[in-house]
Amino acid sequence: MGGKTTTTTTDPETGEETSTDSYSAYAYSIKNTDWAWTTLTTGATTAANGVITTTYGIKLTPSAADPTTYVVDGATMTAANARSLADALQSVLPTSADGTGTGGEDETATIQLSDPGYYAVYGVVIPTDPELDPAEEVVAAVALTTTDPNAEVKPKASVPTIDKKIKKVQEGTTEISDALLDSKGQAAVAKVGSTVTYEITATTPDLTGYTDYTYTIGDDISAGLTYDKSSFTLTINGTAATYVTSTTAATDDNELIFKTGDKGFDLTIPYSVLEAAGAGKNVVLTYTCTVNSSALTYDYENNTADLTYSKSPYDTTTNKTPEKKTYVIDLNLDVDKIDGNDSTKHLDGATFKLYREVSTPAAEPGGEATTSKEYYQWDATNGKVTWVATQAAGDSFTTDSTGKLSQQVRGLDKGTYYFEETVAPKGYNLLSAPVAVVITVEEAENGETVTYSATYGGENATMTNGAVNLASETQASGKQPVATGTIENNSGTELPSTGGIGTTIFYVIGAILVLGAGILLVTRRRMSAN
Repeated sequence: MGGKTTTTTTDPETGEETSTDSYSAYAYSIKNTDWAWTTLTTGATTAANGVITTTYGIKLTPSAADPTTYVVDGATMTAANARSLADALQSVLPTSADGTGTGGEDETATIQLSDPGYYAVYGVVIPTDPELDPAEEVVAAVALTTTDPNAEVKPKASVPTIDKKIKKVQEGTTEISDALLDSKGQAAVAKVGSTVTYEITATTPDLTGYTDYTYTIGDDISAGLTYDKSSFTLTINGTAATYVTSTTAATDDNELIFKTGDKGFDLTIPYSVLEAAGAGKNVVLTYTCTVNSSALTYDYENNTADLTYSKSPYDTTTNKTPEKKTYVIDLNLDVDKIDGNDSTKHLDGATFKLYREVSTPAAEPGGEATTSKEYYQWDATNGKVTWVATQAAGDSFTTDSTGKLSQQVRGLDKGTYYFEETVAPKGYNLLSAPVAVVITVEEAENGETVTYSATYGGENATMTNGAVNLASETQASGKQPVATGTIENNSGTELPSTGGIGTTIFYVIGAILVLGAGILLVTRRRMSAN
């Protein structure tokens, strides 16, 4: 037996009383007719003096007064032994714990016990991640307590988390500094042929009570993205991890494996690796994808990552985290070609080239940078957008009877481009200057929406599908933005622009006419005098 002793002391200066509790050891016993006896003694050994040593390391000594009663040796009831026994008893508990709690993993509960003894305690932990379904409970680890009848216990379990973001976009080896559309890295704009780097961050779980654990990071990749199976990098708690890449699942319980497919992969981290890492450590996975020609459809390209993890140490049930999605968006350009004097009249037969300007740093310190043109060209062999140095090599885009391009300029990102008219509609004057197209993207203050806008020649253009709601699951099937700007042509005689060769010709003709008029005037005066 044993019990609690409360000692009260009084501060001589303030008169304040302070109570201190102390505990003496309890002696516990179990009868061989109790419900837990079979589980407790399965596989146990019995010495000649009748002392039973269980597989949990707990010794039971028969009582001289009552052979059916065994006294528990308190010295062998260590935390580890109690833990093992509690795990075994969980499956045969005569009553189930109340799993209706509402707290997260840091919540505690006070259990008031009417009699001293060992008690098996277990419950559930409800995930604290606001995106998780509250019903996705995780069974807490079982514990045994020998404390005072008023015992405060804390369920020991945790829910692993996962996040995903786009880290950068590259065109060749050049990183596009403004490709990310939002501060969370959830969306980026990338032209076809660009490379996108992704990062998945997860946490390791608390393995208390587990002897095995399911931990699989899954990633599904849409058709417009081709991922590089050789680009995987993995660190656990900041240390590079060794893994196997295969098209089949792991065959060894200690094997850390990427199961790869054409449009996604599963990363399975075994119990042994998780145990060695410890709870709450970061798992960081990076890899790259190339935006391919399938991205020229009107749907966004997205990656969807989630984490499948064990729910209970006492069965094989699993939970899955909410999906974490990222979006890669490319956009198309179109024109609305109209008569400059009649906006209802749409013009066909106008042909354009699209170019961008690139700056080349000065070859020597103190020198001047140079600016050159690069023309849009679709590389059908490799399925990507390329840029060429000559206008003749660039692709041509021609308007149809609706005034729209028969084939939109596809697979672009935000920035400044120029439509250069090379053939005017029949009966109309060729544009004397290119039309600047400026594509911009703005993130909302709440970080949930990004909005595309465009100007053609400084005038606002129409942007279809320009608002991207990153907080909406329906955006997985969203449509790519399309910018359409109005470009006018005029018919009839058009005066040359100031400063051009036409002006010089007028000056020469004018001078000849003036000179001729002067000569004619002098000749007439001489004839009159004669």
